[in-house]
Amino acid sequence: MKTSFKKIFTLLLLAVAFWGCEDFLDIQPQQSIDSEYALTTPENVKATLVGAYLEARSRWTFGSQFNEYSELLASSGHLQHVGSHAQPKEMLDKSIAVNNSYVESSWIASYRIINTVNHVLKASDILEGPERDRVRGEALFLRGMTYFELTRLWGLPFEPGQQNDQPGVPLILTPTNSPSEAVPVARNSVEECYNQVITDLVMARDLLPEINGVFATTYAASAVLSRVYLQMSRFSEAAEEANRVIESGRFSLHSQPMAAHNNSQNTTEDIFALQNSLTSNTIWLTERYASLNGMGRGDYQFTAAFLGLFHDDDLRGKLQDDTKPNYVQEDINRMYYIGVGAIRNGGINTYKWANYYTVIPLVRLSEMYLTRAEANFELQQSGLPIAGNVEPVADVNTVRARASAPLFSDNIALDDIRLERYLELCWEGHRLHDLKRWQMNIGNLPYNAGNLILPIPISELETNPLLVQNPHYQ
Repeated sequence: MKTSFKKIFTLLLLAVAFWGCEDFLDIQPQQSIDSEYALTTPENVKATLVGAYLEARSRWTFGSQFNEYSELLASSGHLQHVGSHAQPKEMLDKSIAVNNSYVESSWIASYRIINTVNHVLKASDILEGPERDRVRGEALFLRGMTYFELTRLWGLPFEPGQQNDQPGVPLILTPTNSPSEAVPVARNSVEECYNQVITDLVMARDLLPEINGVFATTYAASAVLSRVYLQMSRFSEAAEEANRVIESGRFSLHSQPMAAHNNSQNTTEDIFALQNSLTSNTIWLTERYASLNGMGRGDYQFTAAFLGLFHDDDLRGKLQDDTKPNYVQEDINRMYYIGVGAIRNGGINTYKWANYYTVIPLVRLSEMYLTRAEANFELQQSGLPIAGNVEPVADVNTVRARASAPLFSDNIALDDIRLERYLELCWEGHRLHDLKRWQMNIGNLPYNAGNLILPIPISELETNPLLVQNPHYQ
């Protein structure tokens, strides 16, 4: 695959003293070093792994596009794209061109992450003891998380109880140093991709420590595993992994919803977050979603009908309509506000992504409560034991209570839990994948429509004869 090695990886020349320090992203990359020299010392292996985290923060992957693809493809009206860029509009219209440059960039960046961590895994034997386990665990975590997103975005949905032989993405588990080493690679099945994701994340969970600074921990691996199992309708495992995170006691919800967003460092609610700072950052989530003085383009706006889904008392659905042109993040006191940015203003924007320089939460504790609630509900319906000995209504009410939303009585329906996921996790990259696993239509499209996944980039098809395009784009 040509794009897997356009740039093998960037080695950050970081002093060992900065490894594990929460402000490591203030150190800028100094130069690129050929892999022949990059992985000959423990320090270089660890620094290369930091490079993989930085690549994961790229706008083309977890730093923005994975979020955007999910929310745009899932929208049937609540999210509106009012910007001038054609690529996201194609997503919203479910009419993606096979030469969409965003799609190609995301594919390239994803396989660059994978190739980097494959190099780290190959070289990890030069480390010893717990340090080796930690580095291997982090590399496996990043690889498993990346393959999960690739499979969900480029492959048709996982179908519980089926063979799942529909094409996923190519699984490449060994490093590539140069184009001359590359061989054509076919797409693995969705079943094979999910199996590899689980293998990577289970190993990561068992290797990683409970505390690891801003890097992946055993609980981060459990949290992502809970997502994978939920996507597969393996409810017992999903509930158990979410329960493990909740019962660890290492995380807690903020007192009110807005406090979970736009923080300069990880907080008690962040199970895993990517780091931004003034000098090292990915700005694109804020660029798309925000419309403030000096922050954001305001390309993504929301409808009054969406806000109407929230109860009048729910803090997550409040609208600030007295904004002024000089308003910045600190002036916003509601989760939604009337945009005042210089490019597109006057629409409804979200506070969730309001600052270029704050951390990017990928997994929050509230998701774990809702995962345990949904999985336990499904288990109860099947007469199976639940995880944590906590009723689903209690977990949902935990999330609603901090939002000042009315609590449910003991009678809660599956639709209530599903709506709660939308209200709590909207614009964080979950919606498309939730609708697909619930097998719910998106507008007038069925959940498994061919235009609800991404096309294989044309550049990949031209250089790899074993790749097959998704049928909708042929």
